[in-house]
Formats: sequence, C-alpha cells, structure tokens
Amino acid sequence: MNGDGTFALKKGISYIFTEDGVARAFEGFKRLLAEGRRGLVISRTHPSRVQLAHALDCPIMWIAKSTKAASSVLSLEPTRLMKIHSTIADFVKTTKGAVILLDGLEYLITENGFTPVMKAIQLTNEEVAMNDALLLVPVDPRTLETQQLGYLEREFTLPDESSRRIRFR
Repeated sequence: MNGDGTFALKKGISYIFTEDGVARAFEGFKRLLAEGRRGLVISRTHPSRVQLAHALDCPIMWIAKSTKAASSVLSLEPTRLMKIHSTIADFVKTTKGAVILLDGLEYLITENGFTPVMKAIQLTNEEVAMNDALLLVPVDPRTLETQQLGYLEREFTLPDESSRRIRFR
C-alpha cells in the first residue's frame, strides 16, 4: 500500500481478488485498458452481459460447454484447461503489457477438480511473469475449501483488500 491509500498493481504479477472480487477486478481491468493496455476477458458470464455491465473495448471469451454459440461469440470449453492456458499464453506473448481478466475459476474447478485447475494456473502464472503481463482473477472465497483458498493465495498476489482504490504501474 502506498501513502495515498492506494495499492499499485505491478506487471508480471497475477492477482486474486477475494473481497468484492468481480467488481474490483473489473474496475482494475478497466483502468488498465484506459491507460492504453490491451486486454482479454475470459468469463463464465456471456460476453453480451459482460459488455452490457462493463462497456469494454477488448475481446471477451465465454467459458461454456455450448458448442452452438453464435459465430460472433468466442468460446472456450471449461474442460479444456490447456486450451484456456494456451489462449492466455499466446495473448501475453504477442501483446506487450497485456492484461487478462479470468472470471470463472470456481466453474473451472467444478468442471475439472481443484488440482488440474491449480496446475493450469501455475503454468499460466509463469507465462504472465515471463511476459510482464497482468492476470486478474476474482474469486468468491465462500465457494472454496479453506485449503484450496490457501493454495490460491500462495500462488497469486492479494491486492491490499483494505484499500478501496487501486493504482497501477
């Protein structure tokens, strides 16, 4: 935390948002886009609803089992964790200063189990670090077991949850 009451998000770091997770993660994501960074949203929420709620100027991919998604909707199957990982890895490798918002970690855990998701997240975090990108992941701690939340908090960086404002570097 800085002297002005804000917490700075630094490039090359993956962050987990647990307090007001979705709202704070999208707030941070939008600020990063406003700074000129290029972003990618991967969400369990349908892209039209994400766009309606947040008015984003970036690609939005839907985590969905539906193979009959409209041609205008980019989708990723929840059970194809390595495809989700490679989508993020390709984006951060080709986009300087990329920022990714992954909303739907709980759904991925439901579909795949905790251990496979954790392994995919670890690989993804390595790509984020190597490419000076940012990964923002909101999660509701009520949906996880204490041990699972502990593993995630160890793998991710927690922004200062007592700070209501976020500043970015």
